Amino acid sequence: MPRFLLLLAMFLLVAAPPVALAHADGASEAPEVRLPLDPEPAFQHIQLRLDPDKRSYTGSIDVELTVSGRPSQVMFHAEGQRLTRIALTQGPDTIATERVTGERGLQTLTLARPLAPGAARLRIEFTHLYGTRAVGLYKVNKAQRGYLFTQFQATDGREAFPMWDEPSFKFPYQFTLEVPQGREAITNTPVLRETATEDGWRRIEFARSKPLPSYLLALAVGPLEFTEVPGMRFPTRIVTVQGQKHLTGTAIETTPKLLAALERWFGTPYPYEKLDLIAVPEFAYGAMENAGAITYRDDVLLLDPVTASATERRRHISTHAHELAHMWYGDLVTMAWWDDLWLNESFADWMASRITDEVYPELKYGLNDLQRIQGVKGSDVAPSTTAIRSASGSSEAGLTNVGLVYSKGNAVLSMFERYLTPPVLQKGVRAYLKKHAWGNAVAGDLWRAFDEASGKPVSAAMATFTDQPGVPYVRVVPTAKGLRITQRRASNVGVTLEPHLWNVPMVIKWSDGKSVRIERVLLDRESIELPLPAKPTWVYPNGEGRGYFAWSVPAEWLVALADAAPSQLDAFERVAFLGNLSMLLRMGEVSGDAYLQALARFSTDQEPQVLASMLSNLNAARAALVPDDLAEPFARYVRRTLAPALARIGEQRQPGEDDLVSSSRGDLLRWLAMRGRDEQVRTFAEGEAKRYLADSSAVDPGVVDDVLAIAASRGDARLFEQLQRRAEDATVPAQRRRFLSTLGGFQDPALEVRALEYMLSEGVRPTESFQIMQAWQGKDEEAGKRMRDWLYDHYEPFSQKLPPPALRFAPMMLGGGCSHQQFDRMKQFLSDPEHFVTGMDRTMAQTLDGVVDCVGLREREGEAVRRYLQGSGAD
Repeated sequence: MPRFLLLLAMFLLVAAPPVALAHADGASEAPEVRLPLDPEPAFQHIQLRLDPDKRSYTGSIDVELTVSGRPSQVMFHAEGQRLTRIALTQGPDTIATERVTGERGLQTLTLARPLAPGAARLRIEFTHLYGTRAVGLYKVNKAQRGYLFTQFQATDGREAFPMWDEPSFKFPYQFTLEVPQGREAITNTPVLRETATEDGWRRIEFARSKPLPSYLLALAVGPLEFTEVPGMRFPTRIVTVQGQKHLTGTAIETTPKLLAALERWFGTPYPYEKLDLIAVPEFAYGAMENAGAITYRDDVLLLDPVTASATERRRHISTHAHELAHMWYGDLVTMAWWDDLWLNESFADWMASRITDEVYPELKYGLNDLQRIQGVKGSDVAPSTTAIRSASGSSEAGLTNVGLVYSKGNAVLSMFERYLTPPVLQKGVRAYLKKHAWGNAVAGDLWRAFDEASGKPVSAAMATFTDQPGVPYVRVVPTAKGLRITQRRASNVGVTLEPHLWNVPMVIKWSDGKSVRIERVLLDRESIELPLPAKPTWVYPNGEGRGYFAWSVPAEWLVALADAAPSQLDAFERVAFLGNLSMLLRMGEVSGDAYLQALARFSTDQEPQVLASMLSNLNAARAALVPDDLAEPFARYVRRTLAPALARIGEQRQPGEDDLVSSSRGDLLRWLAMRGRDEQVRTFAEGEAKRYLADSSAVDPGVVDDVLAIAASRGDARLFEQLQRRAEDATVPAQRRRFLSTLGGFQDPALEVRALEYMLSEGVRPTESFQIMQAWQGKDEEAGKRMRDWLYDHYEPFSQKLPPPALRFAPMMLGGGCSHQQFDRMKQFLSDPEHFVTGMDRTMAQTLDGVVDCVGLREREGEAVRRYLQGSGAD
């Protein structure tokens, strides 16, 4: 699935207090009108005449229909096209039709007489304009050359040409494209034949596809360049716009290794005839798993081996693994409807973590993935959360549920893998794919496969996590003979939620002071007793770190756990410990001052991802607990807490150093310079930024983003203009993204306005808007207010530029934070029908949850934090 929305959601989670990326309580959308199964399409031929240098195109579709009864209507989707001719025939007869257009392009043809059982044919001719906002069939200009690309999931395919735009309609397609000479064309299948036309165009007929849903169709047209991937059993190419072939080396290296690992795990070969990996310069998402023609945002797929950081390489590999896993799970077997989108994406996300760690263990992606899951787990306790298996009937529901769609399901699969054992889960998945290959399936089909593979009632246990909302809260206390383990639904202080119970697989790790032991239990009721052979000195309820639940133990055990963490808990368990600590803060189980003290104890952890988790938790707490008037006491806390960590690894990269240490160094430099107000660190970082701007190979790639951000934070107009020129002149996509992101980091109010105005200019693509805005997450509350005021004043051009799926997150941009007044202003503004779009009702409810949580946390813990920061704890 497209991963941009996940990245946007994660950005908003960091930029504001945690909110639930889920369905708003009481704001459900009406189920969509579903297309009837009679008549049913059996094959669709699509013919398009496409010139990327023009504004519009023409085309036709020819559909073979199977008629089982005597239907008097034919329904399909076509949004925005002008349908110039519609011809429905059955045998020698042409049947007259009357057309009505409904919402989201729903077309209903009422027939002059019913169809008879058998076969029928529908032909439609149409014209249309190319899209300009990175959905449907859209046009991109790059270096004065026109290109065409597509993005169809979830329901944007209907904007390109008429189709049956629901995932359960899975059947073969075939494209025939006419393009000008000098232009290349790609679809899901290999070229079958090509001929020159009399008017100087090329007519390219592509092979008939395997059965596909409409959202996985894709095409690309333009003066494209191709780089073959050697050593593959089937044709595999990296596809770029002109001038980018030299950036394909990383994809050439990673693709064969990741595919081989996936083929081994699934036990079957890659299921399609060819594979094109397409780098798209204007793409609203991270990547999209179109069968045989995967599209990627260009800065994800194309890396400069000299200047790419470990973070960029990890993003490339994990995204690549995610999309390749979809070729089996999602493409070969497809969800029947969007209510199972969570499983489609959860599985690919889980598989990406597994395969990345297998093939590139040095990147420690699983740890990074676990940190992301902790943040989403914290948002799943809000009142507006819902089950990850949507019951709304809406094809769009998963797009506002995106954080949970990916991460909660990923966590649940990982948790149950340890309960079932990896071989049993793999056996179930393989049986599921074999049984449903080239068709559709629902979650229950996979659960039954797990039941059969394991001989256990797994389906009932997993459904407690997928079909009901929220997070279990597990309390572990000592008894005379061992432990009492109880559960209830987790909630933040002052929030009452509908009660639920779960079947929770638990790995209980404990110590008697002499040795560390493991107990595995299934908490399948409200309370159980677990006998132990000795008295514990500490108990860690989430051994191995993969449990999707919150937990608490008596205070003395929690302190003992923090003391034991460096030697007795592995890195996964330490990351999970920090995530749980954040949940306990919001649940009222840990005070704000104790929380800051506990985080400080992890600042010396030598595992880079544990330190990253500590900083992520600190940033989330800062939004609620550190208003602007505490900036200086907080700076002392930051210096006291983080300066020893930077001193340990040093300001400069050391020979033979782990690449991930560089990421930690960059994080520490940014925190110490900007939040810690450390002038020595700031001076060093500004010097490194100057060196980088003079020579992009002179500075460790792992710190470049950070030193540029530090330099920009108090930079002048001259530096702003230099960075803007560098963004416009960049030939490496990741470098363009880097410079654009830095522009938003200037703290001079006049330069902030320049950055926002530039965001609306033609020089910045619609999908790049957030790259400028994301820098505001490192600023103070006053800067956030200035950005929101500007957005209100420029909302019309801003909303017209954004990719349509991103607009539903406007409530978080305008109303998130620690202010009810700020939220009320947003609600009044967006309630205007001129500003409202579908999906905003959900994000309004989610934003309100975040505001209530932030205000409540500040009121409850603010004074204790103030005393701590102003007292001896900050010396």
